[in-house]
Amino acid sequence: MKNRGKSVDMSNITAAVITVDSRVVNGIKEDGGARMAVELLSQAGIMVVHQAIIDDEAAPLRGEFDRARGAGARLVVTVGSTGVSARNIVPETTAAICDIQLPGVAQQIFAEGLKSTPLAGLSRGIVGITSRTSQGAVIVNAPSRVPAVADALNVLIPLLPYIYDQMDQTEI
Repeated sequence: MKNRGKSVDMSNITAAVITVDSRVVNGIKEDGGARMAVELLSQAGIMVVHQAIIDDEAAPLRGEFDRARGAGARLVVTVGSTGVSARNIVPETTAAICDIQLPGVAQQIFAEGLKSTPLAGLSRGIVGITSRTSQGAVIVNAPSRVPAVADALNVLIPLLPYIYDQMDQTEI
């Protein structure tokens, strides 16, 4: 039997980081969440091939997902727009392009966030996969706060070899 997760070379995984926050777009807020994402991905040996900062709107986000995939990203980290306001559309937009969601991983991220703040319960971020094949990408939604991005990636990164191993299998 194949040793799951051990065959995936993390240096072959490329990522995109998309900030969805009107305050960052307008220069009111720094993009510390994206900086944290890039740092943690780099530490894991994952190269970031696409970065973007966009306003909280579904159409531009769908376009950024397409650009990220076009750049070869198999991991897309969104930063921001996971709360409860009318402009927080990242979870819905992500769900619309994913074949499946990984609610257990999202729950692990939620539990990690609760260790730091009760505000973690206000994030509606999801984790999903665009296709259950070697062409698929993993998408994780993180709130914009730096600790929340760290929580999401510290949970997700160790699971990636297992996720990609299953997505990349050609045998049934």
